[in-house]
Amino acid sequence: MISKLLSILKANTITAILTAAVLGALLLQLNLLSGQLELQRQQFEASVGETASDLNERVRLFIRRKSMGSLRTSAAGDSVLTISTPMGQTTLRWSNAQIQNPYGGNGFSDSSLFGGFLDNFQSSLPWETQLSTAELDSIIIDELSQNGVRTSPKWAIVENGYLSSLTSAEFDPKSATFNYVLAESFFGPTRQLLLYFPSEKFYLARRVYLSLIASLLFSTVILVAFFGVQRQGRRQKRLADVKSDFINNMSHEFKTPLATINLAVDQLIKNGEKMNSEQLANYLSIIKVENKRMNAQMESVLQMSMMDKEELTLDLAPMSVERVVREAVEHFKLAVSQRNGWIDLSVKTGDYEISGDATQFKSALTNLIDNGIKYSTEAPQISVSLAQQPDQFTIVVKDRGIGMDEETQSQVFDRFFRATKGNIHDVKGHGLGLSFVKEIIEKHGGSIKVQSTIGEGSVFTIFLPKE
Repeated sequence: MISKLLSILKANTITAILTAAVLGALLLQLNLLSGQLELQRQQFEASVGETASDLNERVRLFIRRKSMGSLRTSAAGDSVLTISTPMGQTTLRWSNAQIQNPYGGNGFSDSSLFGGFLDNFQSSLPWETQLSTAELDSIIIDELSQNGVRTSPKWAIVENGYLSSLTSAEFDPKSATFNYVLAESFFGPTRQLLLYFPSEKFYLARRVYLSLIASLLFSTVILVAFFGVQRQGRRQKRLADVKSDFINNMSHEFKTPLATINLAVDQLIKNGEKMNSEQLANYLSIIKVENKRMNAQMESVLQMSMMDKEELTLDLAPMSVERVVREAVEHFKLAVSQRNGWIDLSVKTGDYEISGDATQFKSALTNLIDNGIKYSTEAPQISVSLAQQPDQFTIVVKDRGIGMDEETQSQVFDRFFRATKGNIHDVKGHGLGLSFVKEIIEKHGGSIKVQSTIGEGSVFTIFLPKE
């Protein structure tokens, strides 16, 4: 297992190095982002603490302005102010002349004796008797915003150890993460602010998450691009190897008939005058057969070239699939019998008329059957069947040949691919047959699949849609 893993890593060294480098960069980025997140959390806590330290004074000024505003609206003469406290109600009476600005203005002086007295008195009272929850919520949010915190809190005021009515909606004491003492005095109340932020984690990590997502995205793009280049490189290398095999095979396929023709011509030149008509006809027949063989090979190459340029078109006409299949099977009966084998055909009753190119479709079928015969090491045993389903026709070509492994099955329809490699020519061909078969069937709107087992043979199934 370890040796296999090492061999895989060795074969993909560059990929492993780049992947490790990208993952290392991501880990470094995560470490930096973690530090950034911690820094933002500390800044956040400092801002909240500064808000809490300023809150007491801000509330004191708000209550004072609120009280002084009520004084401005009172009538001239003596004024009365009733304040509710936990011990009951306290009533204050004063003359407006007492609080006039000594410098002659119409406003009230914050430094007046009355202002100081009012401050001392109000500071000894609980906040819940002096302002509403909505007012305090507005003050807290405004203070947080001024200190750079722009996420809504949940808060509560604790007076002398008791949770007051000044509590934001849905406040949960168990969730409080901040606890600040706002006022602590021997004579006055002890006032605390409990605070937490429901979206604190998201608020703090928002920028960090955006950076992390961007890093992951860019790293993914780099890896995908690299793997794409690697895959394309392997594909190009495989294509180069396959084309090299094709050239070797084609050279061998042409060399044999050319050598045969050359020998026949030499015999005709040297001994033609001494030969009788039967001998002359024999040598000329050899030349014709070998020439026909080369023409057939060139025709297959030209067909694939036309497919590359998308110049191969079908001559569509009414076509009987059954007749074409029968003709293709009949074409190989003699060749199979000469090898002491057999080929049979099973056709289920039905109407097999479609629109197609009978010549090209027959050529595809003969290529498929010919492969089954060529790759049978012993006497060929070929079964062909034709059947119909509600929406398609099915043609099955089964042989009992050498079979294919999974890797070969995945490439068997690739152009130039052959199971025999290099200069092994026990099976003739250029690796164009099955790719041609697939192309022709697809041009008829159908599809083809293969199932094969080493040593047991292969089964090719063609699906043709009904019109």
